[in-house]
Amino acid sequence: MIDIFLGPKQYIQREGLLHETGIYLKPFGRRPMVLGDELVFSIIRPTLEDCLKSAGISPSFTLFGEECSMAEISRLAEIVRQENLDFIVGTGGGKAIDTSRMVAEQLKLPLITIPTSAATCSAASAVAVVYEKGVRQATVSGKGADLVLVDSTILSQAPIRLLASGMGDALAKWYEGKPCYDQMKEPDSATQGALSLSTQTKETILSMGLRAKEDVVAKKNSYAVEKVVEANILLTGVIGGLGGSKFRVAVPHALLYGLTVLPQVHQNLHGEMVSFGIIVQLCLEKNEKELKVLLPFFSQLGLPITLKSLGLTNVEDPLFWEGLKRTCAKGSSVHNLPFPVDERKLYHAMMEADERASSPRK
Repeated sequence: MIDIFLGPKQYIQREGLLHETGIYLKPFGRRPMVLGDELVFSIIRPTLEDCLKSAGISPSFTLFGEECSMAEISRLAEIVRQENLDFIVGTGGGKAIDTSRMVAEQLKLPLITIPTSAATCSAASAVAVVYEKGVRQATVSGKGADLVLVDSTILSQAPIRLLASGMGDALAKWYEGKPCYDQMKEPDSATQGALSLSTQTKETILSMGLRAKEDVVAKKNSYAVEKVVEANILLTGVIGGLGGSKFRVAVPHALLYGLTVLPQVHQNLHGEMVSFGIIVQLCLEKNEKELKVLLPFFSQLGLPITLKSLGLTNVEDPLFWEGLKRTCAKGSSVHNLPFPVDERKLYHAMMEADERASSPRK
């Protein structure tokens, strides 16, 4: 049996696409909620207002409240009802777009996403991560975008930290999915597709990632940037839909979500924590071959994959151990590996990962 949530229905990526937004949004209605934060609006709002006005669209620009929580989803849904809005446009990064997905799902409205970074696959995903006071509560499957508009000019001008983080998150699809896949006796066609796409994504990022970094640092778009953006957003989102929870996650995402009880974790990007988690998983697996590939690659990307760079130096903090406990709780994806993992084993793998990342030749 196959039971999957796929998205998006349509994906468009090219330079200068933001200026054409009105053309693409017109079929969905005349009164959208456009959700985003102040920084994102400072980048895209002037252009959006002009092109939407030309298309006869009157948007309601609404500030995102920083967290994809049930309270925030309810607040925004009420605004949509009160203002009689007819579709949702999620802009910016993962949490704002996840929230727009949840609002659109709750109200059964069309969803358009306009990412301004390639740090996550949220724009093309069909899942959302729900938090409460910074602590991850659930990962919910459901509404995929009806349309994703990716202006690669904007993404190539974004800080390199965002693109690098997205590369780490995208690579996790293979590193988390492969050990799950290898345990399946009869994988279905969707899961086979997820493995194939995750392998392609891995090859693209490892072959083009550093060139894409150089180009983004130089504030220019290029073939390498376009390919990495496709991998970070589109391919990773589709992999998550095809593979579902049985393929999508293992140690990296489990560790990230477990450690959200630590306030300092929230200073890091999603993909930065996931990248460290990949190294931890490889240490658990004793996978020297992949460690030799990823440690120098992550280092060259500038990803923070030491405990110090991630702000996790106080391993005596009770919240640190609470995070490890949550990571290893019953039902956690950390148990998708083919061997048992407990808090002590995970701790030692984190210490080894930190040592190796601090001295990449080890």
